[in-house]
Amino acid sequence: MANTKKLMTNVANTLGLNLDPSGYFSSGNYNGYTIIVNTLSSYGAATKVEFRITAFNPATNTTLNSANITELINTINSNTRKHFCNATIQNCLLTISFVPNGKMEALVQNICNSIAYVVNYLQSQNYIPCDEISGRTENLVAAVIAGNFHILDSISYNDISKNFSQAQQYEHSIKENFAAGIIGGILGSLVGVLCIVIIGQLNYVAVISGIVMGYATFSLYHKFAKKISWIGIVICFVIMCAMIYFSVQINYAIWLVRTFSDVNFFDAFSYIPQMKDFSSEFASAYNSDLVLNYIFSIAGAALTLANLLQANKIKYETKILN
Repeated sequence: MANTKKLMTNVANTLGLNLDPSGYFSSGNYNGYTIIVNTLSSYGAATKVEFRITAFNPATNTTLNSANITELINTINSNTRKHFCNATIQNCLLTISFVPNGKMEALVQNICNSIAYVVNYLQSQNYIPCDEISGRTENLVAAVIAGNFHILDSISYNDISKNFSQAQQYEHSIKENFAAGIIGGILGSLVGVLCIVIIGQLNYVAVISGIVMGYATFSLYHKFAKKISWIGIVICFVIMCAMIYFSVQINYAIWLVRTFSDVNFFDAFSYIPQMKDFSSEFASAYNSDLVLNYIFSIAGAALTLANLLQANKIKYETKILN
């Protein structure tokens, strides 16, 4: 996979586009069309390159159709070879994606040549740039709306910005429902408990258990409470800690029942402290499982929390790119 920022810098420079300071996307006017080129990345390497452009034919009052898309894909793929291309269209918006394999120079050339071909094709078929929602053709801008890229006119952009502002004000007026959030967090943590117990009975402590515990607890708290504050985050961690301890207790209670035929499940819980005092091996295994489950669950919770906070941050974001 290609280095994301280097790839986007080369594409932007070749096409004469404005490169965002982040280095992950660029936008601007290319041969009379407003376009956006962005990447999806992992660990600094581009995993997909996407190109967006809008097209409307005023003479026929139509947008691109499936036959047009097929022709574009077949032509681009025959030229880009290893750089597989796919395309989708929604209303007036055409999105073309590339898998960024191969050497940087050839990759940049193929992407830029493909974009040039698409623009030339649209011009030859009398398609003009337009707002992707309404089809209006004046005052077009490239914009990011709630983390997604769009090509709009000033009317659509202003309407969306106004609606987002009102929705954001309404959300801020909603109070966090702690009681409902606690119920959601407990329900979510029970999913994590089930995962930990099932995997634990196979004599494993898996990262996936912690991820499930963290994701389910925070996600359902947020869903039930309608929002999440730092108080909610603390509540979720308290629920998680209690449920992880409960999960490990269940695992070792089941082990005692399976090992000693005269021990029932409920009595087994009271025997766990005695077994820890009696057997250093049992105590070591118990403590190790407990610590690992805490570590994995905290990691899963941190990842989920970061995603939640990022999603909330860009939820009502509107920004003109060019």
